[in-house]
Amino acid sequence: MRVNARMHAARVIAQRQILETLISPGFYITLAVGLFLGYTMVNGFVRAVDSSGFNYALNPLYATIGRLVEGAFGKTFLDKLFAEGPFLFAFLVSFTPVFIFLSVSSVFRFGLEKNAGVIELLAYGPADGTAYFLASFTKDLLLTLLTILVLLAYLGITAGVSNLPLGPAFLLSLLITFFLSLAVYAYGILVSTLTGNASSALALFVGILLFFVLILLGSFAIVGGYVRTLSSVVAWIVKWLSPFFYGGLCFQGVELKNPFTFAAGLVLLSALTGVVLCASHLALSIRGVRA
Repeated sequence: MRVNARMHAARVIAQRQILETLISPGFYITLAVGLFLGYTMVNGFVRAVDSSGFNYALNPLYATIGRLVEGAFGKTFLDKLFAEGPFLFAFLVSFTPVFIFLSVSSVFRFGLEKNAGVIELLAYGPADGTAYFLASFTKDLLLTLLTILVLLAYLGITAGVSNLPLGPAFLLSLLITFFLSLAVYAYGILVSTLTGNASSALALFVGILLFFVLILLGSFAIVGGYVRTLSSVVAWIVKWLSPFFYGGLCFQGVELKNPFTFAAGLVLLSALTGVVLCASHLALSIRGVRA
């Protein structure tokens, strides 16, 4: 299929998918949940500030969060997380419900329509499987961008009301989150092309993400001896496939104020996204669009 025709088909399908998402309640419900969680995080932080600064023990919510984070990763990690205030943590918490909704619904929908023969029907007409998954990827890209802009405006207003600065790490984290999300969406597409139905695609996608997250958490967790050695070996092998590793590289660049490390992380995230999308195209070329 010609590139121009594929791009045109992807654009038309993406417009329809975006419209369907925007007229359904799921996106707005998860966004509202995210906004509420963001407000809760900021409000709790303000209530945990006294004359000596931030003390998470003053607020029950942050006391629980502080104990969990400090117990797993140490006090240094906790201090870095809230070094510029609550907004980095609040954004990550707020973004998570929408991110889960977009990624999971796209994987499930791809598998469902593939199993029902919808994609095969399109492949006999004006589109092909690659155009379909590019449309799904474009839909998630644009809705993720919209979500980030909404959260930026909301947390910006909250920062003004609370008389707290957003901080440079917060603003750069928006960019990192955007590129990291695209890489995860690409993995969702690859999983959908390799599996035969929606349930198996969703189960495999969730399993892969949990595995990547566990490897990431293991690299921060306080462990020792044989467990640490084993986890380090596994992490070194898997990290090159994990978008969270490259996202962590970006955050490391922000922490160290190293623009080269930050830019390298974004470039590698983009490259990983492109490689995974290419792998999805090859998988469809070999397997076809039938379930």
